[in-house]
Amino acid sequence: MTGPELTLANWVLAAAPVVVLMVAIFFVGWSAPRAGSTAWVLALALAFLVFGAASDHVAIASAKGLSLSVFVLSIVWTSVYMFNLVDHLDGIDGIGRAMARLSEDRLAQALLIGWGFSSFVQGVTGFGVPIAVAAPLLIMLGFSPARAAGMALVGHGWAVTFGSMGSSYYTIQLVTGIEGDVIAPHMALLFAPVIVVSGMLVAHIYGGFGAVRRSLPLVVVAGAVMAAGMYLLAEADAPQIASSVPAILGMVTMALLARTPLLVREPRGPAPEAPEDGESADPLPFWLAFLPYTLLISLSVIAQIGPIKEASAGLRWALDYPGFVTGEGFVVAAADDFAPIRLLNHPAPLIVISLLVSVALYVATSRWRRGVAAEALRLTYSQCLATSIGVASMAMMAVVMADTGMTVLLARGLADASGPVFPLVSPFIGMLGAFMSGSNTNSNVMFGLLQLETARALDIGPVTISSIQSVGASVGSAMAPAKVLVGAAVVGLSDSERDIFRIVIPYILLLVLLAGIEAWIVIELLTGLSR
Repeated sequence: MTGPELTLANWVLAAAPVVVLMVAIFFVGWSAPRAGSTAWVLALALAFLVFGAASDHVAIASAKGLSLSVFVLSIVWTSVYMFNLVDHLDGIDGIGRAMARLSEDRLAQALLIGWGFSSFVQGVTGFGVPIAVAAPLLIMLGFSPARAAGMALVGHGWAVTFGSMGSSYYTIQLVTGIEGDVIAPHMALLFAPVIVVSGMLVAHIYGGFGAVRRSLPLVVVAGAVMAAGMYLLAEADAPQIASSVPAILGMVTMALLARTPLLVREPRGPAPEAPEDGESADPLPFWLAFLPYTLLISLSVIAQIGPIKEASAGLRWALDYPGFVTGEGFVVAAADDFAPIRLLNHPAPLIVISLLVSVALYVATSRWRRGVAAEALRLTYSQCLATSIGVASMAMMAVVMADTGMTVLLARGLADASGPVFPLVSPFIGMLGAFMSGSNTNSNVMFGLLQLETARALDIGPVTISSIQSVGASVGSAMAPAKVLVGAAVVGLSDSERDIFRIVIPYILLLVLLAGIEAWIVIELLTGLSR
């Protein structure tokens, strides 16, 4: 492969921006904008001084990073604004009460929303919207902001690859060239333990090992239902709904089983109770309160219908970027229609359409109040400004690293150093890409072919390694700064992102390690059978 030479010094230098970013946020306590900007400047300096980039190279890469940030931030601003608008109309109160009625047990509520509902939203929209929707509902039910964001982040990670109508799945399938009827069922099987353990971890965030023991039968049964649904839909060549439908099945299962002995009753204590009728003067009825989200989900599904998808394919906004070759010989291909915002295939336009229709119905039903639109906009601005700076700087850092060979160098070093235990390392490479870019899809683009080639060179299960790349990126994306920043903005912790990171990171690392152990076991079994 052309590009920077893999040496220990080069590898350490390539890792420096990521290390600085993590240390600044986790240990020094810097805000995301300050840490992200510092890491971006460091990446620029290393690109110039070490990795052979010219001024136009880093300018192009930084511009691509801004395009990516526009793609992400348009979702952040519109989804946060939608929540604030509904909240100012007392709609979140109505949604919280309806969710609470599904079960009186707070642990069941945490699982229903943090594990099931967030995964369903990921299945049809993705791009941070699950956090923007689920975390506020958990807060409405009395959960602390940091734990609410943590439960939504950890709970939805399994649904990312087949979520967003299968965008990440299609990416890994196209990059590797492995037939869909081969890789989709294989990937679904690898996700099965991850789905169940994700539910256990949400329970642990809620109440430690006691909550895990109390909910274990319910989590195992609901998780098995989700896993079976994912496998059957993958086998039936319907990957675009292999997250959303299983999540619905899981929520129905949990709501039913929460009323049976499969969920051990919680001892009476000082824990806050679910919201009761009468706490708000005149909350919106559930159907009106949830209307913007119902429309968003419905439009997301409708947009995937063949004729509609084809007719709207040309309705998009995107920029073209030229390719280049760095002084170290790293080739960057030209990017046409980079990070496109499609009218009916990007959440932001769909959110806007959903809001406009909802506002019309609020006015028609006399539920609209003068001034709420401006109030919601002012609140959204104060919540999202710091987040926007952080996302933009981190996206620019990520693309500068990717387009100067630093990211590939990091992955090659990890692969070469691991050797026979590469299956254990493989999902961490996927996680690395998702952490840096905030996207399972981007991680698959960056590392999918590298993982496949490494597996072939080591003669160890290319289908399994390609699958586990996306599994690692899927769950790993839940701790990406871009997603954590969304969660922090929505729950009002824009200056305390590290509180969410401290909750989320240990659980995500555990899930990625589980994926690696799965891959290692599967490859060992396949190797043994072939002898």
